[in-house]
Amino acid sequence: MRHILALAVLAMAASLAIGQTTEKKPDQAKPAGEKVAASSSSADQDLIKLDKEWGEAGLHGDTAALERILADDFMGSGPTGVMTKAQSVAQAKSDSANITDATYIADEYTVRWLDKDTAIMFHRAVEKGKNKGADYTDQHRSIHVWKKVNGRWQVVASQALPITQQPAQ
Repeated sequence: MRHILALAVLAMAASLAIGQTTEKKPDQAKPAGEKVAASSSSADQDLIKLDKEWGEAGLHGDTAALERILADDFMGSGPTGVMTKAQSVAQAKSDSANITDATYIADEYTVRWLDKDTAIMFHRAVEKGKNKGADYTDQHRSIHVWKKVNGRWQVVASQALPITQQPAQ
């Protein structure tokens, strides 16, 4: 039931974000969905910084950072299925034991605000490294729902979709 609820929240958040035109953000008014640039609000930049920290924490199995960034009721969905916070933290810890020489680069951020304490983030990420000594590349696009919980930003829901490699022509 929680899995269905989390997916419904993501679907509702995405539909709300798509239908939104202009929203007052904590620091300034800006058209919803505008690409985040150096001149974006400090709230956008705070979320982007946290998102990049989350990606690095997952890559390196930093469970303390993951515990802080993921909300207790976090639900995430991706190629391996739907996971809770505990499952996500455990998987990151397990996977990181096999990963070396890895980098995580996220870009193409778009942040949309539903209210001053709720934001939806879209972005692309590329992870490269070695898994058990073999080169790997993981590219995906994500949507995250960020909520200010007890005065700090946390991810309450997330969806990652793989970017498939196009065959060389």
